Amino acid sequence: MGLSTHERTVQTTVRDAISAALIPPQQRAALLSLLTAPGQVLAPRWHPRWSAFVLESCAALGGDVDAAVPVAGAMELVASAADVLDDVLDDDLVASLQARRALNATVTLVWLALRMVLDVNWRAGVDHGRVVAGILIQGAVASHGGEDLDLLLESDPDADELLSLQMTARKSGNLVGMACHAGAALATHDSAALRLVQVFGYRVGVVAQLLNDMAGVDVDPAKRGSDIRRKKKTLPVTYMLRCAREEGLQRVLDLYMRDEPLNPADEQEVAELIHDLGGLHYTWVVADAWRREALAGLRKLAEHTGCELVMRLRRLVPSVRAKGFVLGP
Repeated sequence: MGLSTHERTVQTTVRDAISAALIPPQQRAALLSLLTAPGQVLAPRWHPRWSAFVLESCAALGGDVDAAVPVAGAMELVASAADVLDDVLDDDLVASLQARRALNATVTLVWLALRMVLDVNWRAGVDHGRVVAGILIQGAVASHGGEDLDLLLESDPDADELLSLQMTARKSGNLVGMACHAGAALATHDSAALRLVQVFGYRVGVVAQLLNDMAGVDVDPAKRGSDIRRKKKTLPVTYMLRCAREEGLQRVLDLYMRDEPLNPADEQEVAELIHDLGGLHYTWVVADAWRREALAGLRKLAEHTGCELVMRLRRLVPSVRAKGFVLGP
């Protein structure tokens, strides 16, 4: 069965897990509504991302990819829960009831994910379910630490690039590292190899998030996210704020000192300033450095295992040009 077929089976596995869950019909409908949203595992035009980290890592180390399918499904649920939680914390779900139900759904999705992972015991060996459950719990806890730092930095006027990068690494790096680690754990018990796979995924997660952060501050309002309005201290923003302090641009510093979100005009002014001061260039350079580290780690993994097949994981590394940014004048 080819990898694309495994990815389709992930969707079936997720649907079966929700159908088998002892939850009321209204809650089941709410979960399905979240998971059929664009980008999520049950969306009509789903592009596997989180599943790919699990399945590819398992396959690259010679594991049984059939056994990795429920783990990939569990990873999709954990990632969906993280997405929903992010929306709730950023006030992107404006309806009070909707936000509260969504928050409740995140807890349900995580417990369903653990149930799916524990079922791996009888599919892949006695210890695998417990091991992978531990990996998911450890990675999710670490990622939530990054989410907490993200919230704290919103009101920290002195947040710098180092803190921003730490937040990104904890929040996004740990999630991707967890997915790659979980898939690899179904293929090998070699602790050194597992550590290399985890670190590889960690770096990939940082690259992907930095590219996303660049998109979040686009000068085009139609392409821009809510990062500036919410005063998120992403890397391009903290770089811009440092430059503003050095150049005495008090107006933009005052904007970030206010408690309320930025209005559209102020948001546009900040987006243009990030561009003009080189925030996108800086973030691109940092993302490229992490990309190179990810590839270097992959070569180290191939050397350690003696298996060139692991180099296929390079397809999981985002291109720093993938978002189509024009960084020249």
